[in-house]
Amino acid sequence: MFEKIIEKIEQFDSIVIFGHLNPDGDCYGSAIALKETLKLKYPKKKIYAVGSGCPEFFEFIKPLDKVSERVISKSLALLVDANDIPRMEDQRIRKAADFAKIDHHVDIGSFTEGPSVVDEDANSTCELIYILIKELGLDISPLVANALYLGIVTDTGHFQFVNDFPKTFKTVSEICSKGADPKSIDALLNLREERLLKVKGYFLTHYKKSKGGAIYIIFRNNTIKKLKTSNSEISSLVNLIGNVIGYPVWASFVEYENGQSRLELRSNGPNVQPIARRVGGGGHIHAAGATLPSLDEKLINSIIEDIDNEISLWRK
Repeated sequence: MFEKIIEKIEQFDSIVIFGHLNPDGDCYGSAIALKETLKLKYPKKKIYAVGSGCPEFFEFIKPLDKVSERVISKSLALLVDANDIPRMEDQRIRKAADFAKIDHHVDIGSFTEGPSVVDEDANSTCELIYILIKELGLDISPLVANALYLGIVTDTGHFQFVNDFPKTFKTVSEICSKGADPKSIDALLNLREERLLKVKGYFLTHYKKSKGGAIYIIFRNNTIKKLKTSNSEISSLVNLIGNVIGYPVWASFVEYENGQSRLELRSNGPNVQPIARRVGGGGHIHAAGATLPSLDEKLINSIIEDIDNEISLWRK
């Protein structure tokens, strides 16, 4: 499965792993797990993982690296957990000598710069890194086990969105036997600053409902500043308005300071992936998203109409 990527890795003395914009647990976890795996397989190579990652896990798992543009220009860039270069957080990736990709999102065919492994049926990129470790015949250290568990548990929404339960739980069982600590990871995931109580309160008192059965919320910059939170943090909390009886889809629209906005879509039934793809995004059947050019009311209404149509089709 990974033969072509391994061939590419073996051509370079330096590899830099890049994650996507607004990194989540799977993005950070897969970057760390891949870095540590490649270091074990190729001890003479320089292996780095860059990005902002998940700082709350830096002490428990591992921080990411600071790398110069000069290093990047001589390195193979490995994209993880995203389908193309424009989606990567650190756009210095464009300076890399060559490229390869490991991902589980919908392959829209736009990445043509190098070999790629894409499995849309995988629940997370961390599951693909687990397969790579197996193919390489390597052991899983406690550090790698924790990174893999973090990616799997967050991208499945604590096992709500799983394509193949026996396969996923078999993987989780093994990485736990290798040192993953679910209790400590879940404790860190559940920690909240007091200020987030006000953020949650805003979610629960300002959501809107569509005619077709969606719950959604709109956050503009002035509200985000008033709540003393960040755009990416707000986007990550979309599930606060989820799983309400009679409303199988929930969404958030979050404005960013550059004028763009972030759409997050979640579902417990209807397929939200086509909705995200129509506005330049992607994702999975029950969890998708997109970066929008603005927080334009007409665009929001158009997306809500699309959501209602998907709900109507699903109910038939």
